[in-house]
Amino acid sequence: MFKFLPVITIVTLLLCEFRAVAQTYEVKGSVVDSTGVPLAGVNIKITSPSDTLITASNAYGGFQFAQVKSPQFNLTAALIGFKTYSQAYTVSNNNGKTFKLDPIKLSIQFNQLSEVTVIGINPIVVKEDTIQYNASAYPVQEGAPVEDVLKKLPGVTVDKDGNVTAQGKQISRVRVNGKDFFGGDVQTATQNLPADIIENLQIIDDYGDEANRTGVKTEEPEKILNITIQPNKRKGYFGRGTVGGGSNDRYVGRIMGNSFKEDRQLSVLGSINNTNSNVFNFNGGGRGGGARGANYGSDERSKNSDGLTRTQSIGLNYRDQWGKKLSVYGSYSLSGANNSVTGRSFTTDFNPNNISTTSRNSDSRTTKNNQRLTWNMEYTPDTANFVKITPYFSYASSDGGTHGISEIQKQNYYTLSNTSNNTHSSTPSAGTDFLFNHRFSKPGRNISLSGSIDYSGRNRSSNPDNSYLNIDSTGAIPVSDTTYRYQHIGTDNSNIRFSAKISYLEPIGKQTRLEIGYKWTNSSSKSLRDVNDIDRITGNENWNTDQSNNYHYQFTTHNFTLNYIFDNKKTYNYTIGVVAQPTRLYGEDIGRNFSTVSTNFHFRPRARFVYKFSRSNYFTATYGSSSNEPSFSQLQPIVDSSNVKNIIIGNPNLKAEFTNRLSLQYNRFDIASGNSFFSNLSFNQINNRIVNDRINNQNGTGDTTTYRNTNGFYSLNGNVAYTKPFSERKYTVTVSASGSYDNNISFTDHLKNHGQNWNIRPGARFRLDLENIIDADFSVSYNINNTITKYSAPGIQKTSTRTLNMGIDGKNYFFDDAWTLGYSFSKELNYGYLYTNNANPTLLSGFIEYRFLKKHMASLRLQAFDLLNENTGISRTVNGTRVIDSQNNRLGRYFLLTFNLRLQKFAGRSGFQRRNESGNKERTRDIDSPGSGSGRSNGGSRGFGGGRRGGF
Repeated sequence: MFKFLPVITIVTLLLCEFRAVAQTYEVKGSVVDSTGVPLAGVNIKITSPSDTLITASNAYGGFQFAQVKSPQFNLTAALIGFKTYSQAYTVSNNNGKTFKLDPIKLSIQFNQLSEVTVIGINPIVVKEDTIQYNASAYPVQEGAPVEDVLKKLPGVTVDKDGNVTAQGKQISRVRVNGKDFFGGDVQTATQNLPADIIENLQIIDDYGDEANRTGVKTEEPEKILNITIQPNKRKGYFGRGTVGGGSNDRYVGRIMGNSFKEDRQLSVLGSINNTNSNVFNFNGGGRGGGARGANYGSDERSKNSDGLTRTQSIGLNYRDQWGKKLSVYGSYSLSGANNSVTGRSFTTDFNPNNISTTSRNSDSRTTKNNQRLTWNMEYTPDTANFVKITPYFSYASSDGGTHGISEIQKQNYYTLSNTSNNTHSSTPSAGTDFLFNHRFSKPGRNISLSGSIDYSGRNRSSNPDNSYLNIDSTGAIPVSDTTYRYQHIGTDNSNIRFSAKISYLEPIGKQTRLEIGYKWTNSSSKSLRDVNDIDRITGNENWNTDQSNNYHYQFTTHNFTLNYIFDNKKTYNYTIGVVAQPTRLYGEDIGRNFSTVSTNFHFRPRARFVYKFSRSNYFTATYGSSSNEPSFSQLQPIVDSSNVKNIIIGNPNLKAEFTNRLSLQYNRFDIASGNSFFSNLSFNQINNRIVNDRINNQNGTGDTTTYRNTNGFYSLNGNVAYTKPFSERKYTVTVSASGSYDNNISFTDHLKNHGQNWNIRPGARFRLDLENIIDADFSVSYNINNTITKYSAPGIQKTSTRTLNMGIDGKNYFFDDAWTLGYSFSKELNYGYLYTNNANPTLLSGFIEYRFLKKHMASLRLQAFDLLNENTGISRTVNGTRVIDSQNNRLGRYFLLTFNLRLQKFAGRSGFQRRNESGNKERTRDIDSPGSGSGRSNGGSRGFGGGRRGGF
């Protein structure tokens, strides 16, 4: 009997265990916010007398516990920024089956902070075409510009010129509350609007006004920035003024005033300085009316731009709601600049049949004036109809002069050229866009009518005066001669472009629609060129018939479109379609009675696919194509020998280029940890690429360039960035990498050359952000550029440059934020460049600032720029078989003392009402002092997912 006791004991224990297992059951549920959107990363905890179980909700808000023993348990759900949920449950007669909970709803958490009510919020919201950053999660010093907030955002970089790049693409336009601000000029908004008034910043892939109305997104998007103003900052006024002077006769004066009254917004901005800063660059705009046609004579605006610049600028931005149905907004900008540049370059031609070098020293001076007027009218008579009209006008003028001395050397030949040129040009442009959209009573049925007319011109007068000393050493005795070329050249170019489009959408199911469309585009150009040779002794002018020309050409396209759109409203949507595009390019030489016609037909598939893994995790794939017409200079069948060492001949038989584009984008933000990941990849392939065909003179140092179409060009570009915050966003680490590959085709002496260019740029950033103590950014990047050129003639040429950049930018705060120490250090190490001075500059700048008066409204700042006086500009350009290394002067060391005064007053309401996710009204204290918006607060609490909040 006793020998069977161990067996009996084991069997008994197994039976008990089996019974215990049989009595466990599964608990399943989901977590959503107050609007029903699933919440990922919620910490779920079950506690009971038997055990404690912990898990987290998945990307769809779901969770489960496989083996729950006790019939009574308490469940808690916790997520930063939301109220903790706690509920007791009792399970009876479940018999080991699944116990399914009703959806758990979490509401937003309120955190009381003395007199300031702060809402716990998610610092980043990722949507299909939008990444939204809540400004209060990225606090900056009160009075700081929006640009300081942008520098803290994951996936966003701001270079020293103020250019903003998001997810590897440059921001081309800025809007405020959904409307263009100063014509969309990026730096005008980011460097002048205060961060205190900002509620959030949105990085948007914008497909245009029509797509925003219809939801059909097939064209190439532009990356824009939308700045949303806090509701309690939309009624009142705010502004600031700065005046200063310093060493080397440096001076600066700037003023900005804003008056907001809900929909009526008025902003005035003015500046005068000689520190290479300009508040308008006249390059904003991108798609739409904006600043199109205003790109001629655009101004550089940074201390890192080439040369020395003195600017004067003034501008006005206006927005209002005229009645309930008409919204208007627009701007006027005026700027003048004087720029002088001194530079040198070294060019090496590695063509095995024509190895040569060119060294050049030059200086130039330019006076530019720009003005731009933009206007937008949006009329919404009812919910079914929408009309938008966008007229614009711009005018730019430029006067300048250049002088250069070049030495060209190749085997047995040498040329010393002395060139100078005085120019005057004016470039007017004007036009308007029109859009009408109608939604029928049947859901999904829609019709859109749109059109545009654009005019641009360029009138230019130049007086090139060149001399060339040539030495031929092929014989026993070197032979020299001197060639002179003195001319007056007048050009009058104009282009008028018409387009008209109709699009009809018809629903063919609950989730599907069909779009049928047609677009007609006609571009008509005229180029009148008069060239007169001037006798250097008598000054008499003789008309040069060979170089003069009167040339007209038209490029017409017809697009017939058919698109199929599917959207299941939850996880994915896609668009697939085709475009049939016949094109016609017609050119006519009036004086020579010569004409050419080129027709083509393109069948263009298009597609777009979006998949939503979760509320903050999206993947987008887009395929599209476009055609591009040749330019004036490429088409005109004339011989331009104003520079006898570089003769240019147009080709009237050129065809339009045709580009295929594929882009992939993946964005992810982890709500629980605050980690973010942004990536994109794009591939372009071009048929009938227009390239240079350079023919070298066999006897001498000159060459002749013409143009031709070729195939074989493609490029690949990618960008990736991963950001991880630590300790409630006190420390943030970002690792990133970008790269590009270009397969280029060029022709030399009618022989094809294949050029392969690789560019890889890994980088890392560490941000230290301790409230009211330090705000610093440490960065390092390494840029590798390799070019391999394979010639038709025997020979392969490899060139390589590398650049290591290290930098520190930061601010330290002392004595209750009254004193600020700012500093900027960067070290650049360049390898592989030829004949450059100070190729490894060290830039060290800094300032000390004292803020005083009530709410720190006034400040005095002593600034030192480029203390080591090493600011210089170095660049490399690869053009066919030629590698050009350039170096230009830049603004050097100076000291500047400035006085700054900020004024602001908003409506005296006790607070503003803001709706939470459930639609209920929440009240927040109205504050226009430091600590509001994204400004720093004293002891502010932390934000959602590790983000910090500074109050509203």
